Amino acid sequence: MSQQWLTFLSDYGFEDAFLGVCKGVIARTAPEVRVLDVLHLVAPQDVEQGSAVLASAIPYLPAPAVHLALVDPFRAKPARAVAVRTADGSTFVAPDNGLTAQAWDISGGAVAAHLLDNRELWHPDPARTFRGRDVFSPVAARLAAGLGIELVGTPIDVDELERITVRQPTVEADHVHGEVVQVDHFGNLTLNLQRTHLEQAGMRVGDDVELRCSGKSMVVPFLLTYGKVGRGRLAVCEDSFSTVTIAVNCGSAASRLRAARGEPLVISRTADSGPGPVTLPPEATMMVR
Repeated sequence: MSQQWLTFLSDYGFEDAFLGVCKGVIARTAPEVRVLDVLHLVAPQDVEQGSAVLASAIPYLPAPAVHLALVDPFRAKPARAVAVRTADGSTFVAPDNGLTAQAWDISGGAVAAHLLDNRELWHPDPARTFRGRDVFSPVAARLAAGLGIELVGTPIDVDELERITVRQPTVEADHVHGEVVQVDHFGNLTLNLQRTHLEQAGMRVGDDVELRCSGKSMVVPFLLTYGKVGRGRLAVCEDSFSTVTIAVNCGSAASRLRAARGEPLVISRTADSGPGPVTLPPEATMMVR
């Protein structure tokens, strides 16, 4: 059955015609397919950022769908072009560089993979430097219109697919080590933490916590939303994707802290925080070394 939905994430930006040309190829190849733009302002060639953004968006995107993701840094030997089928029936079309691996897991895991080496599905005269237009876009469009994944090319073992290492937080008795994984349009800093990480270190919503980041140390509130603090004040809170975020009410935490993606930080329990860390059974602990 035709899937119809094709979601699209890239680092192509909006300053030139790259994005429009790819969407034009999709429209010419399969005009019945609906394209849903996820993000096209991934930092140039930043596979880790693209991976994190796509993974956070997947629970809110149509399923099953074809997910076209194009962040393809130059390599001496280019990353393989692949289509990966997941357990929920979706198909990820992307370079084999780990870009979509986190998203596969959220979609039930990879169950089949094929190289995009059936040249009959490509642009007839593909350029060496624009696979997004000439290989990925026409193949993704055909898959969204109902083409069987087995027709795109040679099957490969899903265990051969490349993954990126996702750095995990470290939870100690009274503090948590984490890092900034995204900086959004508003300057909010999304961390690689969940509320449970802070709770394991004895921090509760409503507590004041110590934040150490970018050479600065400060005590800030840990709240459900930055809207609970006054205008211009900083807070540690839980965002709409259930991850821990540092935000400034009507301001930019990135500017305030001079922090960017990849910045390490520590959030610690203060003397006035809750009663201490939560004791969890071994299977529930989230401590990572």
